[in-house]
Amino acid sequence: MASFSELQELLDRHLDATMQVTTYMAKDGPFLDDAFTRMLPSFNNIFISGAVNGELLIVLSHAPFFHWAFPACDYFSDIVLGGSTDQCVAVIEKWRRNEPGALDWSHILMMLCEHQGNRDTWTEKQNMLRRKIKDVLKYDPSKCNPLSPTILPQADCLILPHSLEAHVANEEEFCCALRNVSSLLKNGGYLILIACLNTTFYMNGSFKFPHICMDESFIRKALGDADYVIKELQVFPRSVNQLYDVIDYSSVILVHAQKEIPVKCTYGS
Repeated sequence: MASFSELQELLDRHLDATMQVTTYMAKDGPFLDDAFTRMLPSFNNIFISGAVNGELLIVLSHAPFFHWAFPACDYFSDIVLGGSTDQCVAVIEKWRRNEPGALDWSHILMMLCEHQGNRDTWTEKQNMLRRKIKDVLKYDPSKCNPLSPTILPQADCLILPHSLEAHVANEEEFCCALRNVSSLLKNGGYLILIACLNTTFYMNGSFKFPHICMDESFIRKALGDADYVIKELQVFPRSVNQLYDVIDYSSVILVHAQKEIPVKCTYGS
């Protein structure tokens, strides 16, 4: 399988950012339920609980799947979004600036606001997120600082929706990428990870991208080895009974974890 650099080259050359969103997140599309709807109550409850909040939220996604910032934006002052290609960054920036032809996330926002009790507030939520986004950056999880050359304060929360899998060829590289992106998160901060399980490929138009095949036990071990304590983990079995030629995942995992605070040594007198 390809290396870090070869996989990044595939993304740079062949990933159509807008097509990725319309394929997997389109209104009334076949994957929307698995990709968002069923996870929304659990995802939203992570923030409603009051435990996860702070100054800085970072969301990294290999496609422009920044919609996961919508439920979280009430709880953070500043938000930084990351995309894995220059085109992804451009697509997100186009939405951020509310330019003609930008992606339409109204169906996601209406769904979220309806879940929060007032469907009619979706435009306010949209405008709030636009105001809070401080930067949109390209990220590379093979680097110790994945947002290099930009240096940010460590975040209070890091959301990784399908962020690492398209960049890595094997489990060892996934663990390395996880450690790299974890450098963006302060000790005691919270990680929210969303990933497809038992996947070997996904389609973007006519191009077939490789995808590391992972299961729940591997995710648990990888997080533990990276010094995370899992607070909540849910697996949502695939509900799409067709389109295995588009993407072959068996389920989607949602993990809420906390980065451990190193224990300080104390010495007796």
